[in-house]
Amino acid sequence: MRFSASSRGRCYRPRRHPAFTLMEVIIALAVLGMSMVAIGTLIQIGGQNALQARLLTTAQFLAETKLSEVKAGILAPTATGPIPFPATETMEPFQYTIRSQPIDSQGMLLSVEILVEYMTIDGSLPLQHRVTTWMIDPAIELAPDSNEQIRDFLTLEDI
Repeated sequence: MRFSASSRGRCYRPRRHPAFTLMEVIIALAVLGMSMVAIGTLIQIGGQNALQARLLTTAQFLAETKLSEVKAGILAPTATGPIPFPATETMEPFQYTIRSQPIDSQGMLLSVEILVEYMTIDGSLPLQHRVTTWMIDPAIELAPDSNEQIRDFLTLEDI
């Protein structure tokens, strides 16, 4: 075998193919791992926020329902509670409290507040929703001379 004069002093080197080095692969895997951890954390936070939004929506619905029951006369607007909701209304551990107080000097108008709370299992602060409205006291409204009392009240206030 003969070697040419130009190749006698050189070492044989294979041709380099374009490829990633080990260091580039390790850095790429580290970046991928950190991004997967960040995405996992965001998914967990999103799930917690979705649960909280669902519970708050349920609390709003339950508070409006109880307020409608008070307005319809099914529940008395007297201070009661906390009372757990029956299983027919919700399977979640919600409870409600009714608070009322007169807001005028004659005691004809009531401020009625419904407070609905979700009682957490882990003992953290409960999720709460309040609904407040003013209404004519049902005891006066259902009295035989209620129309005259209400008319007199409205005309006195308008003066």
